[in-house]
Amino acid sequence: MKLLLDEMHAPGVAVELTGESFDVVAVAAQPDLRGMADEELLAYAAAEGRALVTENVGDFMPLATAWAGEHKTHSGLIFTNPRRFNRSTVAYPGNLIASLREFLTDPPITGESWIWWL
Repeated sequence: MKLLLDEMHAPGVAVELTGESFDVVAVAAQPDLRGMADEELLAYAAAEGRALVTENVGDFMPLATAWAGEHKTHSGLIFTNPRRFNRSTVAYPGNLIASLREFLTDPPITGESWIWWL
């Protein structure tokens, strides 16, 4: 499984997981992806076969619903909880790295257009 980290997540998460042989790309580390509109980002992730990791439920859940209504598929959405993965704490990004490592090691879900909550 391949992941795309939305730009609110630290690029170091991708660096760490890539160093462990996982295929993870951070939007924040890709100048051409930073600031991309949400629908464009979801389309990019789908075209690349990457599940999108984001805490932006308010924008991506309606997009996923709209896409389902249009019979468009994506490669998965992983929603992160900003309280659990609080970027202003010392636990972050280590706690996100650990959770994504566990997810990638033994994915609990497969297929298309799935949604998972971390």
